[in-house]
This record gives sequence, C-alpha cells and structure tokens, in this order.
Amino acid sequence: MPESASPPTRRVIEVMELLTRAERALTASEIAAALGHARATVIAILTELAEAGWVRRDRRRRFTPGPALAALRPVALEVPNAAVGAELKALAAAAHCGVTLSRIADGRLTVVAKEYATGARILPGLAVGQSIPLGYPAGAAVMPWRAEAERRAWLASASGPARRGAPALLRFVTTHGCAMFRPDSDDAGLVDVLAELLGAVGAEVMQPQLRTRVLRQLSRLTARPYRDADLDSAEALPVSYLSAPVFGSAEAPYEVQIGPLRATVSRAERADYVAAIRAGAEALSAALGGSGPPDGDGHPAPAAADRAVVDDLG
Repeated sequence: MPESASPPTRRVIEVMELLTRAERALTASEIAAALGHARATVIAILTELAEAGWVRRDRRRRFTPGPALAALRPVALEVPNAAVGAELKALAAAAHCGVTLSRIADGRLTVVAKEYATGARILPGLAVGQSIPLGYPAGAAVMPWRAEAERRAWLASASGPARRGAPALLRFVTTHGCAMFRPDSDDAGLVDVLAELLGAVGAEVMQPQLRTRVLRQLSRLTARPYRDADLDSAEALPVSYLSAPVFGSAEAPYEVQIGPLRATVSRAERADYVAAIRAGAEALSAALGGSGPPDGDGHPAPAAADRAVVDDLG
C-alpha cells in the first residue's frame, strides 16, 4: 500500500474495516495486534468512534460496529424478511455447520446473511455486506437459470482444466439441484490444518497480508466440483461446501451455501447434505415468495435455451 497522506485517518479506516470483517466482537488488544498499532492508539480511536456511535462496546470491553455505521448499510443487504432468517437458522441446525446467503447481481456476489449452528466450527469467509466480483466457481448454483450472456461471461472466467469442466458443473446443478465442492484427497489434511488455524487464531485478528494469503489458499484448495461419480462413490470423500439456488424470481437472485469442510464424508452423509441444502433452498424460496416451473425432480428447471447452452459448451 502506498504511503498514506494522513496516517491517523488511515488508522481509523483500518480499525473500522477490521471490525466490519470480523465474525465476532474484538478487544482493543486484538485489534492492535491485528493491525500492528500501539494499544493506546487503538483505544483512543475506539473511544472517539464509540462516542460517535460508529462502534459499540459491550460489558466485556469488546467492540463491534455501532448503530451509526449500521444506518449507512443499504437496505438491500438486510435479510429480506424474518421468515428467511428463521429458515437460515433451521438449515444451519440441519447441516450442523455455517450457512451463508448471498445475492448475485450485476456481476458481483454480495453476502446478505450468515448463520452458524450451535457448537459448529466457525469458518473464515466474507462478512455480511462484503462483495466480490463474480467468477467461476462462485455462483455456480444460480447460473443455469441466468440469461445466456451472463452465463457465458461466467464460464469465460474459468481457465485451464476448470474451463473444460465448467459445463459439467452446471449439468450437476441442474441434475441434483445444488453444486458440491471438495478439495483433492491429497489436500484434505492441509485444508483441515488451515481451517483449524484460522478457527483457533481468528481470521479477523491475523495480520491482513497473512489472512489474505491463507484465505486465498483455502479457497483454491476447496473448489474442485463434485461429479456424479464422486457423489455415488462408496468411498469416504472430503466435502468443503455445497450451494443451491434460491428463487425470489425465475432467475434465482440468491445462492445459499453450507460449509461442512470435512476431510472424510461417507456416501450416506453426502446424500444427507444434498437433501439438507435442497430442502433449505426450497424453504428459503418459499419464504421469499419465489416460484419456478418445477421439473421432474422437484426443483425449478432452467429454460430450454439455458439447457442448450450448457450442452453446447460441454
């Protein structure tokens, strides 16, 4: 990063960025350690921010974003309604892991809501309100229901072997109603170590450059799409996450994701995860008032033209 024209202002920005990314409340000491600033400097910043309502301090002297900051968040980033929030909690409990609901629009994926099952491992990732450019494999679960131009642009974002395998991923989604991802078997142990490291240390309190490197490596290692043969294999295989389309309209504006991130999952357990995310996605669609033409397998089907694009690219 180039030298700041105003280091004091930069420090305030860094504190706010860290708090908005964090999955939990942070102490002044944790913030100081994560950013490499003196604890006294961080306390002075937090004191001013708290008086202005930009941060909130709890009884244990931990800090979270405050009401003044929340008031600036676009309404569209809030959970669409209370029923949706309830269904996210139900899915987290059924899958016994974290659940993320994201909106996919205008070439970006934006996290709308997150829930965790009681006792489940909290895994790193985007915080609510954070947004990234949409690119393969993110958004795979909604792509069969998107316009041809959008889908082709998404497919073009894949490269190398992933580019050749992308159409098969879309066929998997239309067949099973969800996408499913895994690390390579040889990488499953490393994925477990990285996840445990982030869970123990806390992704939000790591040095920013190290956090970025670890999250990027974890993302790269866990994004191999499942094929039919993987799903049906009698072998215990790793599972990183599953995603499914949520229909508030015919184009599936939302994607819901569950993240077991387990190194060994039996065939029966894999089937349970598929059933859980499909049931959760259907319940979320109903809560949003979404509907679509049902196919023979019980989930909304892409238009005939959409199916043709998938077949042509395969």
